[in-house]
Amino acid sequence: MVLKVTPMNNYIVLAVFVGVFIYLQSVSAQMTSTNYQILWDSVNSGGLDISSSTNYQLRDTIGQGTQGRSLSTTYIQDAGYRSGIYDQVLSLNILGQNDASSRAASSLSSLTITIDPTGLSVGDYIVLIQDRGVSQVSGIGKIVSLSGSTVTLDRLSTNGTTPVIDGTNDYVYELTGTSISLGTITTSAVQTSLIGFDTTADLSGGYTLQIKEDGELRSGSYTIDDVSDGTVSAASEEYGARSSDTSLSTTFDTQDTAITSAFQEIVSSSIQKFDDRHFLTLKASAGSSSYSGSYSQTLSVILSGNF
Repeated sequence: MVLKVTPMNNYIVLAVFVGVFIYLQSVSAQMTSTNYQILWDSVNSGGLDISSSTNYQLRDTIGQGTQGRSLSTTYIQDAGYRSGIYDQVLSLNILGQNDASSRAASSLSSLTITIDPTGLSVGDYIVLIQDRGVSQVSGIGKIVSLSGSTVTLDRLSTNGTTPVIDGTNDYVYELTGTSISLGTITTSAVQTSLIGFDTTADLSGGYTLQIKEDGELRSGSYTIDDVSDGTVSAASEEYGARSSDTSLSTTFDTQDTAITSAFQEIVSSSIQKFDDRHFLTLKASAGSSSYSGSYSQTLSVILSGNF
């Protein structure tokens, strides 16, 4: 009976700690000793790496000889000291679903959504959800324009299936901050919430995102069981997540999967990516014997480059 487990307020506080590991690949023409490496060298008369103003930073080299790029059928030569410098970049933006920002969506045409845009601004991240619940279809994007009762996105990143919006149980939520709430969980439905990721990896080998928990979703000594059958179902006490990335080495891409205390892959790319967007959908449900309380946990996400 529903009343046996309500209200059960499950608040998942998502504290995200991002570890960024950058390893600079060395070139072949290097000099080494027991304790040092010179990755490349050139003979110059001066230069500085730290010239700067309020808005700019300048790295300059004075008096070097041959410089620039030379090409043949099978080789590329980048001559000069500055050609050897490559600042490899990793960055991650965590985007937690803000349930308080819920607004009904009535239609989607290409990248334009019909909603009440009050409180939204250009540059905001949002998630569009078709039929919120256990089988919801979602997409995330960044607002590039607002006009009357519509907002237009730069693109809509999905798991391969685009939401079909007809105004019935379809919503838009802002993606802000690093904490999310699963709301009040009962035996009658599966509650969901979403974490978005916007990643840049200026690395030829791409990147990997991994996640782990600090412990079970818990209220004191009581816990919500991890999903074990691949699907979080109503009337069964279960908790798990699914990724929008459909090419993983884990099961997060094919089924609802338990988050554990060991890091697991939730997003991965084997090539260089800029503003690469994916999301993780958290799902929870209660059983007839679930204990009523306020449940929480901390999730840690780590971003690393692939080399």
